[in-house]
Amino acid sequence: MTTPGDGYGQQGQQGWQQSYGDQGGNPPGWGQPATPPKPRNGMGTAALVFGILALLSIVIVWVPFLGIVTIILALLAVILGSVGRGRVKSLQATNGGAATTGLVLGVIMLILGVITQILVIFFAVAFLNFGGANSLQQLQDCVNNANNQPNPAAVQQAYEQCGQQFGQQLPGSQPEGEGG
Repeated sequence: MTTPGDGYGQQGQQGWQQSYGDQGGNPPGWGQPATPPKPRNGMGTAALVFGILALLSIVIVWVPFLGIVTIILALLAVILGSVGRGRVKSLQATNGGAATTGLVLGVIMLILGVITQILVIFFAVAFLNFGGANSLQQLQDCVNNANNQPNPAAVQQAYEQCGQQFGQQLPGSQPEGEGG
């Protein structure tokens, strides 16, 4: 024979487990570990990618005004790296290394991109101010005249002659036989 208290106690325990167990979305009961939220690593990863792209894009900086690409990519890496590091500090992300690397690459490439772009613009302005524009105009006229040659061999020879003349007309170059 069973007593009414025995059955009641077992039934109560089962009812409690069913109502407070982990049923997806309910808070955990006493002694049950909370499931951590999924890490949000997108910002740190994106910062690293943009930092690497900025590093690779430095090769196009020598083209005037295309170096702006490096500066934009570096700025994105700095911004996303900062946000990613903030998420790591608030325990929302787990890729602190990628966020930090992207941030550091972004800062370095931002500095290099700005310095290189300033130098490219400075040398382009100096070239044009010291007679480079006249040399470029004369080269263009020479090439246009070379295209009017009667046969391909004559066109090629005229192109080579234009290149030699352009090299001699560049600012700071000396004609052969002078100085030394």
